[in-house]
Amino acid sequence: MPSRSAVPDDVAWWARYAPMIVLTVACSVAVGADELPADTNQIKSLTVEQAKHLIASNAWRNLSLNGLAAVTCDVAKVLAQHQGDHLHLDGLTTLSDEAAKALAQHKGPCLHLNGLTTLSDEAAKSLSQHKRICLNLNGLTTLSDKAAEALGQHQGLLLNLDGLTTLSDEGAKVLSQHKGRLSTDGLTSLTNAELAAKLAQKSVLRLNGLTTLTDEVAKALAQHKGGLDLDGLTTLSDEAAKALAHHEGLLDLSGLHTLSEAAAKALRANPDIYLPRKFEQ
Repeated sequence: MPSRSAVPDDVAWWARYAPMIVLTVACSVAVGADELPADTNQIKSLTVEQAKHLIASNAWRNLSLNGLAAVTCDVAKVLAQHQGDHLHLDGLTTLSDEAAKALAQHKGPCLHLNGLTTLSDEAAKSLSQHKRICLNLNGLTTLSDKAAEALGQHQGLLLNLDGLTTLSDEGAKVLSQHKGRLSTDGLTSLTNAELAAKLAQKSVLRLNGLTTLTDEVAKALAQHKGGLDLDGLTTLSDEAAKALAHHEGLLDLSGLHTLSEAAAKALRANPDIYLPRKFEQ
């Protein structure tokens, strides 16, 4: 048997350390192979490293992470680097001010935060800095006047707030200052003519939650061109009916219960207006 000294040093080294090297490599592979679900909506939490991996592998594709109920500021900063068409984070019900500031820098065209039910004034101010195509906040049902004022300064092309049911007069006024397209299809009350005029810029406008309409708001909506749904209205004044009779495009007033003969006559003169059968003759 050869003496210990006769065994080459490199052979002895490998005999001693190779098992540990193999074990270390195996552990590294195991961690690296801990893949995220193929369905990214099944992801319930994310580390910064996992977020980086997702962004790298979905750089120019839509990324849907609706299973996330919360994100840290650091993870939000990574997700903001996504450049695909749509980043969906609709599972978030709340958003810290810091995370909102990070996500406002999202590089892709559309950011979806439809699960948010509340938004602080500071978070609204941060999100108003979103400069891409669309920002979707359809889960919000109310906005403070300060939050409305902040979102009225939103720098993107489209702001969707279709979950809003009410706005104060002041909130409606400042939100109407939005420079792009604004959608608030869920409103159950609309008394501000400025906001009505802003909403009238949409090609298709659905305000089926409205049950009444002031004359001034009717005049503003009458300037809309395209499809306009107001089938929640149950009555219209003569003045409002005469204004809406000049609307250009399809107008759905199929929910009306009462109209004066003068109002019905004015509306019937426009063949693109849908009326209940009892008002058609």
